[in-house]
Amino acid sequence: MDALTQLAQEHADFIEKLTELEAALDEMMATRVASEEDVELIDEAVRFFDEELFPHFDREETFLLPALEAKVGLYGSLVNVVAYEHAEVRREVGKIREGLAALKAKRGGPHVKEIEELNRHGIFVVQFLWDHFRKEKTSLFQTARESLSAGELEALGRSLTSSPSGREPAPR
Repeated sequence: MDALTQLAQEHADFIEKLTELEAALDEMMATRVASEEDVELIDEAVRFFDEELFPHFDREETFLLPALEAKVGLYGSLVNVVAYEHAEVRREVGKIREGLAALKAKRGGPHVKEIEELNRHGIFVVQFLWDHFRKEKTSLFQTARESLSAGELEALGRSLTSSPSGREPAPR
């Protein structure tokens, strides 16, 4: 499998985690209660972001974006947009982390405000990432295929697979 197909496949794998996060948020909003299972799912989502999504971003930022920037430039290109979007997701996940901490700190009482805050940031991340993955698959990766030579694409593949963050995630 070539490097760009590998990255796209990782996106497809990530959709399952995003769907689980969305379901937990929907349940909490519908019931206005955060069950232990919901809190565990949100915890798992934060671990997923830290252990799988952010290393994926790091690999794109380290190996794909610089190679593409050398060909198409930074400003006014998808390279700049993708880098910005990665930073935006990192910021929003920080807000999810803060919201989860607030929810856990107030476990004994009503938590409608905390649930609403978690939902606001969580749903933003879910929807933003779906659009981000689509944009990378249909535009960024296509631009890379058109702009990078076969040798550059092969080097990208070697870099991605030899990167420490390119290893398979640990089983849970």
